[in-house]
Amino acid sequence: MKPIILSLLVAVSLAACTNYGKKVTIEGTKGEVYYKGDGVTEADAKKLCKYLKDDLNYFDADRKKSVQLMKSKDEGYDIRFVVDEKKLNASPEVTDAFGQIGAAISVDLYNNKPVNIILTDDHFKTIKTIPFDKEVVKKLLEKLNPPVEEKTDTPSEPTNNSNQ
Repeated sequence: MKPIILSLLVAVSLAACTNYGKKVTIEGTKGEVYYKGDGVTEADAKKLCKYLKDDLNYFDADRKKSVQLMKSKDEGYDIRFVVDEKKLNASPEVTDAFGQIGAAISVDLYNNKPVNIILTDDHFKTIKTIPFDKEVVKKLLEKLNPPVEEKTDTPSEPTNNSNQ
């Protein structure tokens, strides 16, 4: 009887270690967003899921993609993306792309609150962290809202319309 109880305890312990949170999906894609922790709601996860599909075209019907959303210690969000570590190492520019994604999510969804991007394996174990960067957000905002050139009230030169 003891081996059965021990086996059940081990199984429950393992299940607890793989608790990625509650899951939401979006129709027409193989994308999934897990959300967990205090201060993160199903509505937050659905909003992120829709944004990743509609605005960033990250979620599609071709490949399963998993993301996890949690509140961060800096009052912003930690968003964990499952990536292929070999492909990540082969293409360092991917890190910059995910930094841009974090900035876009900060601006478009979370009112410029910090968004840290964490690239993970398929068990949400950290491979690489891309911390929130105010400068990337600033550059994104400048692109979205270019400065307006001031008009000057200097008179233009008169046009000579006489036929002399």
